[in-house]
Amino acid sequence: MWQYHTMAETVQVAARYVVTHGESCSQNGNSCSITVANIATSMESTGVGLNPANLNVSLIGSQNTVTCNPITSCLNNSTVFPEGTDGAVGNDIQVTASYPMNNPFAIFWPGAANVSAPTNASLGANSIQRIMF
Repeated sequence: MWQYHTMAETVQVAARYVVTHGESCSQNGNSCSITVANIATSMESTGVGLNPANLNVSLIGSQNTVTCNPITSCLNNSTVFPEGTDGAVGNDIQVTASYPMNNPFAIFWPGAANVSAPTNASLGANSIQRIMF
């Protein structure tokens, strides 16, 4: 539950971070656009206790999708996100993530000896938010 809550919070915070840096944010002398690396770094630091090598993330706009499998593969990605028309006010941005879950129930099965917890499921989180400015 702790891993799921942490991942869900990380996805929610990342989506909020993205929607406050839309196309209008960079107008009138402001330069507040963000890159995929900025988002990945933010998610990595927010996801305390999650192994970044196992956290898979997709940043989805109406025209562009960036996939970071795992999140560490995007730490040097200088692509602006949301890019172009994806960053227009009123557009939706979606951030999704998955993380492998170790199921400990096999360890406690009667008669099980020297059984390790298999990775057989993934936790998923999703957040859709609208560009504010």
